[in-house]
Amino acid sequence: MKRFFISGFVVGFFALGFTLSNPEWRFHTSSAHSEEFSSTASQFQDVTTSSGLPALHTTTLAFGDYDNDGWVDMLAGGKLFRNISSKNSIQFSDVTELVGIREMKGAPLFVDLDNNRLLDIMTTKGQVFMQTTKGKFIESSQALGFILPEHAHALAIVDVNKDGWIDVLAGFSEPKFGDPLLPSKMYINTKGKRLTDATPLALRQSQNYLRGIAVADYNNNGSIEAYFSNYRLRPNNFYTLGSFLLMDQAPLLGIQGDHDPKKFYDQSRKAYYGPQYGHTISSVWADFNNDGNLDLWVSNLVHKFVGMTNKGTFDQRGYLCDDSKIYRNSGAPFYRLMDVRPASGIAYRPIGDFSKYKGDELWAQTTAADFDNDGLLDVYISQVYDLAYSYSLLYKNIGGFKFKDVGAEQGIRVFDSYAAAWADLNNDGKMDLVQSGRLRNGEAPGIRVLQNVVNDNNNFLRVQLKGTRSGTQAVTAQVRVFHRGGVFLRQQDGVTGTMNQQNDPTLHFGLGQIKEITKVEIRWPSGKVQTLGPTAVNQTLRIEEPR
Repeated sequence: MKRFFISGFVVGFFALGFTLSNPEWRFHTSSAHSEEFSSTASQFQDVTTSSGLPALHTTTLAFGDYDNDGWVDMLAGGKLFRNISSKNSIQFSDVTELVGIREMKGAPLFVDLDNNRLLDIMTTKGQVFMQTTKGKFIESSQALGFILPEHAHALAIVDVNKDGWIDVLAGFSEPKFGDPLLPSKMYINTKGKRLTDATPLALRQSQNYLRGIAVADYNNNGSIEAYFSNYRLRPNNFYTLGSFLLMDQAPLLGIQGDHDPKKFYDQSRKAYYGPQYGHTISSVWADFNNDGNLDLWVSNLVHKFVGMTNKGTFDQRGYLCDDSKIYRNSGAPFYRLMDVRPASGIAYRPIGDFSKYKGDELWAQTTAADFDNDGLLDVYISQVYDLAYSYSLLYKNIGGFKFKDVGAEQGIRVFDSYAAAWADLNNDGKMDLVQSGRLRNGEAPGIRVLQNVVNDNNNFLRVQLKGTRSGTQAVTAQVRVFHRGGVFLRQQDGVTGTMNQQNDPTLHFGLGQIKEITKVEIRWPSGKVQTLGPTAVNQTLRIEEPR
């Protein structure tokens, strides 16, 4: 049986349109205290065996509380796993057949299409499992008129036209290598009853191998932008969303990737080469320096070898691939996005032949969380291919846009992986990590559940949002937590990284040693701004959007 936290401290100072209209989602807090663990060598403890998960491998992971019991559930390997954890142990139960799901295919995500506060499931194979009755799903793609072409690779969910109903963006891989690339699509949701292809001209004219879509109001003007992560040496795109898409703003902001065909001169070939954009796989919006503005992390697969191969052919790909970027948002008034990767402490791998080459940069799934609750967002990155240098990375944020890889010491390394997501699986205020990959080169891949067990005495705050006018999931809502020393910002993401993976939808704030929160501000996608007064730390806030 689950152990449910008892409702506790209620904030006494709140204002600006706070609603108590829904008894289930009135302003509510619940305390959560860290369990004492004996000291371990790493922050994480592998609890996969005791979690009850079967031996499986997955390329995507998605978290959402489908049964509204306060414990985040998981989609992995074509299965729905209910979280039956307690504060002291993490456990899952396979409920796929029990809830009526048959043959879930492709990469899934949680989405509430009909605003009934029950999460539905959509997949890149065009399946839509609607949860019209709690705990029971019905395949409803035909009833919704939802026709998703083959080769869909990534989905994103966001209220494009701000009518309070979540819409869907879809991107596609190439049918096979060398085939023409396909344009992305946009589906508009009509009150949870129809998903209609309303792809605007700007998308229809842009063919790309799309690997991920990251949405945000990056310049705090009330509009929502979408960053399209494109593979196969294609420029990334950046559009303002609405009933139609405007021009691509990526070139204006300098965030489409580098294109400099004459950057390098090769003496052996007597020719110029240079980056021709990149192989972007994932991108993430997050505030990495706690200035209240969303920054942009862009992860590429970057070939680095240049020279004669063992087969006697010349490989110039190391010249052509653009490096991954970390764009700092300058904030008001101009909101420039400037690449600070060179000073981040994350070294570039060298370009060259066998005398210089030390491996490619094979970044794939990218997802951010404050794993040690020190008040700075950290970044987990998987790497693909079964190679000695293609292990996952955990970049600890040490401030000032500088990062240090602590993956080895924290025990999170796997090889050849796409799947990773953060979630507080046992509601203790610390972010756990689920991943899937190879523990060693050559071994079979498998899922791993890594429980965050370190008691570092840092404080936290968890915030659960329920939208009304913004749709129940309130994708792109921003929550700012103010304290005497500054501000923390989190965004309600629809998906994160690549292949529509989803972190725990409960927003998690590591606070370090901060003990007093002076104000919590929520900016809803509807335009409503809601403010709560002084708030206690180490608790969960449940907040509903004013109607």
